[in-house]
Formats: sequence, C-alpha cells, structure tokens
Amino acid sequence: MKAKAIAQPSGITPELALYQMAVGHYFSRALALAAKLGIADLLDKTPQSADELAQATETHAPSLRRLLFTLASIGIFAEDTAGKFGHTPLSETLSREHPQSVRNLAIMCGSEFYWRPWGELREAVRTGRPAFDHVHGASFFEYLAAHSDDAAIFNGAMTSFSSTGLSGMIVAASDFSRFERIVDVGGGHGALLYAILSANPRLHGVLADMPSVVAEAASLREAEIAGRCEIVAIDFFHSVPDGADGYVMKSIIHDWEDADALKILKNCRRAIRPDGRLLLIELVLKAPNQPDPARSADLEMLVMLKGRERTEAEFRALLGEAGFALIRVIPTARAASIIRASPRS
Repeated sequence: MKAKAIAQPSGITPELALYQMAVGHYFSRALALAAKLGIADLLDKTPQSADELAQATETHAPSLRRLLFTLASIGIFAEDTAGKFGHTPLSETLSREHPQSVRNLAIMCGSEFYWRPWGELREAVRTGRPAFDHVHGASFFEYLAAHSDDAAIFNGAMTSFSSTGLSGMIVAASDFSRFERIVDVGGGHGALLYAILSANPRLHGVLADMPSVVAEAASLREAEIAGRCEIVAIDFFHSVPDGADGYVMKSIIHDWEDADALKILKNCRRAIRPDGRLLLIELVLKAPNQPDPARSADLEMLVMLKGRERTEAEFRALLGEAGFALIRVIPTARAASIIRASPRS
C-alpha cells in the first residue's frame, strides 16, 4: 500500500498556513515518538492495525491510533479500508534498514536534551548566547561528553545524516581520485570517509575525531577498507594529522563562531601539503527572502551552539584569514555545498 504525501491546497488561507507552521512542534514530537517506538520497522513486511502495533510497542491502542492518525494527516503512514496502517514514501524513511533512513535524526530532534533549549529561544535572541548552555549549564559538546546516552543519540543522528545519500552525492560531485591521502577532520563514525575510500580504491584516508567518537567507527575497520585507513583521536583545536594533500570537514565549521572556526582552519593550513586542497561541506546561505533550509539551520546554531551558517562571501573571508583561497563552491543534490579551497603561499 502506497499513499502520496498530502500537498498543501493551493487555496489555503494565510492564517491557516501560519497556524500549521505554529503547531509544527506537534508533528516533530509525534514523528520522534513513532521513530523511537519502531513503528516503521513493524510495518516493513505488512500493514498492521493500531491494536497490533500497540501490543508490539506496549502502548495504549486508542492513544497510539490517534498518534498515527495525526501523522497520516501529513502523509506519514496511511490507514487502509481494513483499518490497518501501512507505509507511505515518507514513513518508509523511518525504518532502520531504509537506505535513506532518517530515524536517528527524528529521534534526536524529539529528545529532551535537544528540544528543551528551543523553549528558551528568547534567551538566545536576548543575549546572543546559546540557549542550550542556559538550559543545561554546559556547552553542547561539554554536555555530550558527560552524557553518553545523549551523545549516542547525537552521533547516531550525524551518522544517519551522512549515510542518507549525502555521502554518495559528495563523492559524485567532487573528484577525490586526485588525492593520495585524505584526512576527514571531525569525521564522526566515518560514514563519509568510508564512501570516499570505497569509490577510490587507491586512496588512503585518516579519520580524525575525539577519542569517544572514533571508538565507534566500526565501518572503517572492515577488511576492505581497514588497510587503507588510519583512525586517529584528536582535538582539532590543538592539531590535525599532517602531511596529507586532502582535508575534508563536513558540517564542522558551522558549529563555531569565527574565532574558533579560524583555529580549526589554521590547524588544517599548517598540516596541509602545499599542493593540497581543503573541502568544506557546509550549507551556504542564499540571499534574504528566498526559501532556504540554511536559514532554519542558522537559527538552530543560535539555539544550540555558538556557530552560524555563512554566505559564500563570509566563507571566502574566513578562509582567507586562515591562509586559504576559495576556489569554487560546488552545489550537491542536497542543500549542502562543497567549498573547495587551496593553501595560499
């Protein structure tokens, strides 16, 4: 059973459109709960009734039915004429085994540690400091270092985000065959580096991230890749592995304000070969008043971290101060772009 995602009626009034935006957090929390309960996984083989799903998830059947009806109203799951719920194209991506699964990301967005700071958005706007710090009494990464369960949720979401086709698009959009050795700085569990090395069998790679993060880089320890991959625990504010001709950072620079971003970039500049290339995978802000997913991501940076999304001109200036020259911004099929830079003499 397939059902199309419900489209907005063309004649929707401005007040109803705004109302639907205002209650968006209803859907976010409902989506996160469905993901955590594993509803999509239970429906992978066959449609099931709310009673069957409630028994499998140890929930209250009438209440679960209401949750499912709410999600079905926006195209996530659909009830058939027999009263059984099945998949839609949207709900399929909540399954663990879906090649573009967003299950972990949905769970993170509905996790208490993540959504509570949004309740203090006013504090962030008033002070210019992260609401996350105000709520939790620690910065985002300090908090994760002290809360392993939430860190696992975050790392799982980031790995999921890299694995949902983005890594393949990055590999397709940029020629990595020119490199001899590439370092993935802050590369998490190694999803992007795995894709790069798999597509370039003569390339050697280094995964560099915090000790607790690289410890979970299981895919890079597989026999096919292991002989061409080194895993190094680092603090990228202190140093990065040196001597490579390629350095890649995905969604790292946007986490930090300019001063901290410059520390990371300058460490890469000191480490890179003179003929090397730096590749930043980041959102690049469009001009104002355009539909732009980078704008909501920029607000997320305000709430959660001290970082920000940047325009191409801002990236050019930041890279220039760090000793790089921006060569080109390459769009991908996703919102992210590949920012290519070379070391300046």
